[in-house]
Amino acid sequence: MPDRAAMWHGGVVAYDVLFEPVPIGPVVARNRFFQVPHCNGMGYRDPSAEAAMRGVKAEGGWAVVCTEETEIDPSSDLTPSIELRLWDDRDVPAVARIADRIHEHGALAGIELVHNGPHAANLTSRIPPMGPSALPVVGSNHPVQARAMTLADIASLREMHRAAVRRALSAGYDLIYVYAAHGYGMLEHFLSSQHNHRSDAYGGSLLNRARLLREVLADTRELCGGRAAVACRLGVGGGVEETALSAAETREVVHELRDLPDRWDFVAGPWSVDSNTSRFGPEGEQEAAVRGLKSLTDKPVVGVGRFTSPDAMVRQIREGILDFVGAARPSIADPFLPAKIRDGRLDEIRECIGCNICVSGDHTQSPIRCTQNPSMGEEWRRGCRRDRRSLACRRRRPGASARPARRSCRPGAHAGRRHGRLTASRPAGRGL
Repeated sequence: MPDRAAMWHGGVVAYDVLFEPVPIGPVVARNRFFQVPHCNGMGYRDPSAEAAMRGVKAEGGWAVVCTEETEIDPSSDLTPSIELRLWDDRDVPAVARIADRIHEHGALAGIELVHNGPHAANLTSRIPPMGPSALPVVGSNHPVQARAMTLADIASLREMHRAAVRRALSAGYDLIYVYAAHGYGMLEHFLSSQHNHRSDAYGGSLLNRARLLREVLADTRELCGGRAAVACRLGVGGGVEETALSAAETREVVHELRDLPDRWDFVAGPWSVDSNTSRFGPEGEQEAAVRGLKSLTDKPVVGVGRFTSPDAMVRQIREGILDFVGAARPSIADPFLPAKIRDGRLDEIRECIGCNICVSGDHTQSPIRCTQNPSMGEEWRRGCRRDRRSLACRRRRPGASARPARRSCRPGAHAGRRHGRLTASRPAGRGL
């Protein structure tokens, strides 16, 4: 077994802590590597392609692999974005296909259920949007107005979510997300005093604004009934940009709801900050906003920060900031990141550089891509089942370097132009 330790500030950091199993309510994650929900431009249109992509991550050692946000009803239609859908029972087989591929490699499958509320213009379903108050649809290029929800609408929303939970359970998911982050979901809009102008039991005070989140968490917990864990993804204050909650409000909400989810997923800032590029955000930049929240609950906590350094990951665990190392973009750049750390192959890690080309798939309604991992989104086409690039290179050229391919530049045929080329040979027929 290779030595899984590295020198750090003159001491020794054992990476074994990253591979400890962690209970999440009724289920157990095999280690601390958690692929948080992320969009990918495939969704309901290409569920088989997404299943292949998620399956490769499970094969790469991630303990929990989640879907992207999954719309629970036609009134939550995020067109033109291509997300997953659980609008009705006909969507269950496609969503189950993803869970099955994740389970093939021993990982837990998570699904993030969402009603997008006043973030959804419903361009396909043509259902009038709704939200906590009557306001323009958030982020839409179309002049669409969301109507204020009645108490009957709120009751209907809870039933929509319950129906989606039942479908997710029938599809075989181990972890059900209740989504209140990134400025997208209806539940976060109710939390936000900017969007929630109500004067009834669902508006005004912070506890009133959090009432719907409490009810949906309780509904989800009751339906799961020990069959699956319940996760709450919460947008927290204290980051570099204003969110639905201030830092003080975040602490109050976590304290009040501490017993309802089996796991917390804390996200600092709106989506644009959560997916900050490397130019504007270093590794672990969300730590300041998330630090201390774990002390408010006895449930495990996951957070993100474009983590690629095993030493940084270990520090998050050792210092009691997180229980799980959450990752979206690092899991895209290297689906085999956990396995490489486990096996001591640190020099083979494909580090996420924070360029955000992966994000472009969601904005262009096209399958996800990655500058570091050319097989991302192509797993179904290329049959990429393992990260065997180094081994294949050795077999093809004895003595070749086992390090991943590096990109260098050489002068182009025309003045002022330069063309990139790979300095290591690409094994024939491999996508990695």
